[in-house]
Amino acid sequence: MSNFNKYMALVALFIISVFSLFYPIDIFSEKGVELQKQILVNQAQTHFQDQVNTRKWVAKYGGVYIKPLEGEKPNQYLPDNTLYVDENLTLFKVNPAWLTRQLSEIADIKDFHFRITSLIPINPNNKATPFEERALKYIDRTGEKEYYEINEESDFEYMGALVTTKACLPCHEHQGYKLGDVRGGISVSLSTTEFKTVTASIKNRAIILKIFVLFFLLSIMLLIYKQLKHSEKLQSEVNRRTKEIESTKQLLQQIIDTDASFIVLADGKNIIYANKTILEFAGYTSIEEFREKHEYLSDMFEKVEDNNSFIQTYNDGVHWIEYVRREQDSQKLKVRIEKDGEHRYFRPYAKDIKTDDKVLYLVTFDEITNEYVKIKELEHMASTDVLTKLFNRSKLNDVLEKEMALSSTISSPLSIIFIDIDHFKDVNDTYGHDVGDKVLIDIANIISSSTRASDIAARWGGEEFMITLQSTDTAHASILAEKLRATVEEYTFAIVGKLTISLGVTEYMNNESEETFIKRVDKALYEAKESGRNRVVIK
Repeated sequence: MSNFNKYMALVALFIISVFSLFYPIDIFSEKGVELQKQILVNQAQTHFQDQVNTRKWVAKYGGVYIKPLEGEKPNQYLPDNTLYVDENLTLFKVNPAWLTRQLSEIADIKDFHFRITSLIPINPNNKATPFEERALKYIDRTGEKEYYEINEESDFEYMGALVTTKACLPCHEHQGYKLGDVRGGISVSLSTTEFKTVTASIKNRAIILKIFVLFFLLSIMLLIYKQLKHSEKLQSEVNRRTKEIESTKQLLQQIIDTDASFIVLADGKNIIYANKTILEFAGYTSIEEFREKHEYLSDMFEKVEDNNSFIQTYNDGVHWIEYVRREQDSQKLKVRIEKDGEHRYFRPYAKDIKTDDKVLYLVTFDEITNEYVKIKELEHMASTDVLTKLFNRSKLNDVLEKEMALSSTISSPLSIIFIDIDHFKDVNDTYGHDVGDKVLIDIANIISSSTRASDIAARWGGEEFMITLQSTDTAHASILAEKLRATVEEYTFAIVGKLTISLGVTEYMNNESEETFIKRVDKALYEAKESGRNRVVIK
């Protein structure tokens, strides 16, 4: 980096530091102001709740009667507003609304007043002010139960919603209100003098703190500036050693670029060098471009389930490079990478390269795609019935052993279905083995299309087939068996016409042997054939 860039970076660091430190100061200041605002809200909520509690008490008794003052008139908007006790005593009825209005008129608290209001008041004296109208419309629109406003020019204005209760309906039902409706509210006004004083103090303290932070950062930046000036004297030596390192790097790159295998050099986890072969394979022109897209080379490795020989970024908690070094002599480790929609397979090998101050690791990847695919084809052929393309008996025995172990481990049911084609010998004798083979293929296709992906179907031998059903009891296995029986019965086979199958079904008993398991389903199939064929027998 040039000296100019260093100083520009220092300026940038200073600016970033200023904003980074000013930000929490601003947040603290804003929180302090917000706390003062919340104090006002709490005060208003308390005053509002005092009035609500008083109104509840009055409403509890359906209103209260008072002895009127001289010259006072009853509430003209209130039915049954007068009670004549005797010729010397007449009482006026006071409902919650009138009580609230009278209390608001006599309230004598400094910097505080309140009033009751509504958008459709019965009493014109309760007509909403502009703030109260805004508040009630907001409450009606949003469903909130309170609203407040505060600004520099006016006092704090708060509105709490009055919700219609059963006691309110006699006076307000004719206005269209129902239980739960907001029919009006009580507005509370509080002086903001103390709020403005406190918030101004908070903001002033924030400004003083910012000045201190600014001075502190300037001092730090000055020290860094001096250090940068000193480092310029060492730049010549740094440049010389950098050229040596670049020369070594280029030489190493030329060496590893000559190999057709993938070759990478790592310091433990991070790739330092990579030859052109792997970079071109991955679609990059340089190791720097590769690092922009991938944190590790192993990002390219595909995950292969149920196969520990394929390595990932971490294997048994060990990073893949260390894992390759540890296991490469005892396991045939592999890596699978997708390229242009095809899977490519590689065998990794790692070797230590010791330098003066550290150990590097040279990892090569030899492609084994052709060999791996050939081996897999041979394995598939060895486990597959050539005619029906289902698994053969040997493969099913291996699978069944694992299925039984899994069933015992997870306490999950396991069932098998044993199938035999009725009178299949007659098909071969009458139409020949070519026609018989076509029947076997059709039966295999019916089985494959009727079973789940997790079910294992195999040709057991001759005209016999077997299906393993993990996580399936005999009740559900017999449903599949009956479905297969009916499908075959309805199917019309070429040349032969109609055929049927017999089926035996049984469920695995925990810890029994494979021989006992197979023998029981064989017995079920035998009974199905002996009892008339074209049926399902469960054992």
